[in-house]
Amino acid sequence: MPMSADNSTGTISEFESFYREHLRLVHAVAVAHTADRDQAEDMTQETFLRAWRSFGQVRRLDPRAQRAWLCRTARNLTIDAWRRKQLDSAPASAPAAPRSDGESSDLRVDVGRALAELDEGDRELVMMRYLEEMNSREIGEALGLPEGTVRRRLVRCRELLASHLSQWARDGGVQ
Repeated sequence: MPMSADNSTGTISEFESFYREHLRLVHAVAVAHTADRDQAEDMTQETFLRAWRSFGQVRRLDPRAQRAWLCRTARNLTIDAWRRKQLDSAPASAPAAPRSDGESSDLRVDVGRALAELDEGDRELVMMRYLEEMNSREIGEALGLPEGTVRRRLVRCRELLASHLSQWARDGGVQ
């Protein structure tokens, strides 16, 4: 679909503003659903490509509904990618070679496992806060949650993650 400066789906400048306003949110959602940063980037771009194709409808939504549409689209794309990967993986495939960077690799694996223990919504909050460096107010606005609720949930998430990663603190790996 060719992009024109002014078409029935909205202007490029309107879409660019929409993109800039929501990029951090969509990226955080994609990262929360995949451990692969490259795949998260792909899912983010695909989400905005779909938003462009439907921009005539999306731009008429209220801001909260726009954010919900983007989050739902990003989640669905990551779920679809996961399903394709499961179908494509052959049962006889060899396991991935272990990483050679030892303890750092082990920590990343343990952090990934700890994050996987969080429910989907909490994982999104953690990604938005620590990966995208969004504050509680920004996260609340993006997800339609009160700022205090975001802070309380983040405290609970930190406690859960700390309990899962406590061995690293004892071993001197995490302070």
